[in-house]
Amino acid sequence: METPPPQEVLTKALRKVLAAIEGSKFKAAAVGDIAHQAWGSKRQAQRIELLISSSEGQRETVLGAARGEGLQQAPGGRPLNIQYTDPKVGGTAPVDLIEASTPFLKQVLDRAQPNNVLQVNLRVATCEDLILLRVGSTLQGDVDSVVELLRGTAGRIDGPYLKKEAESAGVFDRLKSTWQLAKQQG
Repeated sequence: METPPPQEVLTKALRKVLAAIEGSKFKAAAVGDIAHQAWGSKRQAQRIELLISSSEGQRETVLGAARGEGLQQAPGGRPLNIQYTDPKVGGTAPVDLIEASTPFLKQVLDRAQPNNVLQVNLRVATCEDLILLRVGSTLQGDVDSVVELLRGTAGRIDGPYLKKEAESAGVFDRLKSTWQLAKQQG
């Protein structure tokens, strides 16, 4: 696992990319590590991951605004992989923008709730949606983060929604086995 960027650099990157997205009249919601932190994860964020309402045809508007805020294309990355480098602190924060291009991702964006992440107020995906976004992954870090979310939010989870969406996505069996793992570790 690589060394995470300093929190100060992640915070600046988040503020700048949100200014670019919102200044372009699009919506954004935190997903990934920073959203997991909003729901109580103790893991240090490695990057900024935001779900955005723009589409492929509007991509250049968002990327142009991001460049205007001091972000740049990540070397070797896809078009929506950008980064912010803070010369004073000497760190670089990767930023991944994910377009809400499917009905499920649009639903995640619509269901996101206001929260505070890295000292920034923004909308954050619900714990159920974060679980659904990662439960199908085979990466150990993703499995561990789902277990942590399940354990930390068990009393607040909307079970019927989670079950319905997991079945719809074809990951219900994986969700059940991850839930069992969370209970064993609890």
